[in-house]
Amino acid sequence: MDLLRNDLLKFRRLHMWAVLTLVPLIAVAMGAGNYFGNQGQLEAGWTSYLSQIMLFYGMIFMTAGIAIIASAAWRVEHRGHNWHSLLTSTRSAGGLTASKIAAITISAAAMQTVLVVLAVVVGLVLGVPGTPPGSFIAVAFLSLLPATAVAAWQSFLSMVIRNFAGPVAIALVASIISFGILASGATFARFVLPPGLLSDTLWLGSSAVADAGAISAATVVQVAVASALLALAGWLSATAYLRATDVRL
Repeated sequence: MDLLRNDLLKFRRLHMWAVLTLVPLIAVAMGAGNYFGNQGQLEAGWTSYLSQIMLFYGMIFMTAGIAIIASAAWRVEHRGHNWHSLLTSTRSAGGLTASKIAAITISAAAMQTVLVVLAVVVGLVLGVPGTPPGSFIAVAFLSLLPATAVAAWQSFLSMVIRNFAGPVAIALVASIISFGILASGATFARFVLPPGLLSDTLWLGSSAVADAGAISAATVVQVAVASALLALAGWLSATAYLRATDVRL
């Protein structure tokens, strides 16, 4: 627990609030702008409005936000002698990598909370007809499961690649590839590519995505199992790398 506390405290010096606020703000602004610019075609009130927001957020923004958080989390370790200190720590490699993943996931949860609050507040201020559907909250927080898988793999990439922008660029490319595969109807992407699973989950019940799934017990189980397996694979990869890395690196 103290490892997690230390990793979260490191975020205080990284201006993480900017990422947690600006990423959802941009997604809400784009989604709201698209909704109000096309109200003639988007007539389902809150469902249409929130679907537009989640379309953009799921397509690229949430994965990009997690990637930035992960790069920031490992940037501290790549500075000065921190990397050598990490490699010579008495803590287990598994504990160190798990702590990073947990810290990144908690930050992603905070970012998701900001998205929910902003989306609802902006919708109320702009007078979207109807009431916010409860399914929006359910989807927003169900997506934290695949977000953990994305966090695990981005943490691994950010540990291996010392350049801050490199892992973020990989995340953006992976998001675009995942979107293309999902758009083609190849649903296997959700079980192989963490960004694909995250996008597919964020789009559950969406009116903006043609083949969006519905929220059901079976869907929740599928998302949970796939997320757990992908997150486990990312954690094991990071742990194996950290154990095999020589201190001279």
